[in-house]
Amino acid sequence: MDENFLNVLYIEHTDKIGVLKDDKDERVSVILGTDKTLVERKREGKTYLLVPLTKNHTFVCKGNSIDVDGEHIKSEIFFRKDACQWIEIDEETLSKVA
Repeated sequence: MDENFLNVLYIEHTDKIGVLKDDKDERVSVILGTDKTLVERKREGKTYLLVPLTKNHTFVCKGNSIDVDGEHIKSEIFFRKDACQWIEIDEETLSKVA
């Protein structure tokens, strides 16, 4: 992508993440090149991976984990809200998906 376009679209960006919102409560980022979003709830200290509930993605819930498009994500907290599958992730999983 053009650097000027990225600077207009995002508050800040790296080669993998574009930040859409960053305030005292939460940080909302997009994983560039995908339709996946990251929401970091700062007060709770939790990070969620949001995957759109579309026919482009498959989900298989397995107790304390979930498979998204065949990729295994270990998480005990996942739910559907705002047309997305929300999956609580840790730092290790964050480094894998972003």
